[in-house]
Amino acid sequence: MKNKYIKPLVFAVTIIFTIIFTLNYLQVDNSITEEDKIYIGKILQEKKVTFTSRPTRYEEEIELIMKIQNTVLEVAHDNIGIPYNSPREPKDLYLLKSGLCYDRSRSIEKISRYLGFKTRHISIYSTENTHSPFQSLITPKISSHAVTEVLTLKGWIVVDSNVYWISLDGQGNPVSIEQIQSKKNNRIISWAKPLPNDIYKKPFTFIYGLYSRHGRFYHPYNFVPDINYKELMQNIL
Repeated sequence: MKNKYIKPLVFAVTIIFTIIFTLNYLQVDNSITEEDKIYIGKILQEKKVTFTSRPTRYEEEIELIMKIQNTVLEVAHDNIGIPYNSPREPKDLYLLKSGLCYDRSRSIEKISRYLGFKTRHISIYSTENTHSPFQSLITPKISSHAVTEVLTLKGWIVVDSNVYWISLDGQGNPVSIEQIQSKKNNRIISWAKPLPNDIYKKPFTFIYGLYSRHGRFYHPYNFVPDINYKELMQNIL
């Protein structure tokens, strides 16, 4: 009787560990490497950003977040995306001096975490024409945007990856992507600066932790979507 149950149990455990190993191998690695540290240092030094750690006051946090964003936008000043099947880390952004939203957001996130902030990657997809989050996710060439949320002492704030804009309201408080998504809030919020991109102003869906639907932004560059599963879990928490 024991042997009858041992074999299926071993098989089930093997399958589970295989799935876990495979997902871990395929997922987007968010760790900051030694090479990242070198080029983050170069980027910060070149743009004379002198902060070495996360500030302890909200106002200083906002100042530093804006400096991080400004630095990345100035370094990657050319709007030419890093090719598919290629790394898009701080080193690549620094050397190529170019990038699009999905390239710049990666460096914004790594520099922010290097300086002590918590971040989460956001993929935004328009639902204006599909009227369905799921339909938008499976529709090729749908209007989309890659941005970052950074955790401040007052909550999550959106950091755009194409223009000099963060989601501060008129009172200087952070506005999360979830709050922006709400039609009611989107209309009544008094922004410190106007919303910079139509995708924020119209119906959209968003996903934490999805870096691409096609799997060609991050190693191992295959058809499996580029995902960080720890961030992905924040969609249901």
